Amino acid sequence: MSKLQEHLMLREGFREEVYLDTLGKPTVGVGHLLTVDELKQYKVGDKVPKNILDEMFEKDVATAVEAAKKQIDILGIKSEDFEIALVSVNFQLGTRWYTKFPTAWKCLCHKKYGQAMDEIMFANIDTLKYSRWFKQTPVRVLDFLEAIFKIMKEA
Repeated sequence: MSKLQEHLMLREGFREEVYLDTLGKPTVGVGHLLTVDELKQYKVGDKVPKNILDEMFEKDVATAVEAAKKQIDILGIKSEDFEIALVSVNFQLGTRWYTKFPTAWKCLCHKKYGQAMDEIMFANIDTLKYSRWFKQTPVRVLDFLEAIFKIMKEA
């Protein structure tokens, strides 16, 4: 298993049975949200065969890696730690995560790393109100912030 896969499994966890995630969405394996077709086949509580879970994980990782590589090309950042963190963001939030954090994305594009970190961490920087993402999964956000911080130190 690769360093990336280990990281994702550590952060997402693993369940053979379909469960409801923190947002109430049917999920299985390593954070795999069930598709409409998969929901026809599996219900909450159903055990999914290991070979199917492995296929889901491989496909989800490949999708996240492909998106992260495109984003890294845009950002011009060369760092294995940042790439793993960005893949993790794409894996958790989806490949269009930057539409949820457009100001943070713009800051990353312009190498304004400190401001990007603030935008990711806080919903409102003036009141220091944490973002919903940070409230739901602070460790995942801190992973991303740490990777950005390392880039900032190297710049």
